[in-house]
Amino acid sequence: MNDHEKAWQRLVKAARRAPGPTDDAAPFGFATRVAALAFESQRPPVSAFARLSLRAALVACLLALAAVGVNYSAIRAAFADDAAPAGIDDPVEEVVTIAS
Repeated sequence: MNDHEKAWQRLVKAARRAPGPTDDAAPFGFATRVAALAFESQRPPVSAFARLSLRAALVACLLALAAVGVNYSAIRAAFADDAAPAGIDDPVEEVVTIAS
């Protein structure tokens, strides 16, 4: 026998002496514990800057809504006509007029 066959025979003998397959299943209740940990409702603490910025955004939204509410009649009157609102000019017309 050559060296390759001897090496092969040694590997076959070692494989025959190896222990049989073991049960590698997860223990009972493992999936339940993992799911419980995944859905646990622990939140990291919120910083003071985050709370302040959310409140500032809320105040800004309220001020914007108040501004629209106060000026609603003026906005409605400006867009009541089918014509363009006053103060809006056609820039293309102005350029053509200046060029001629």
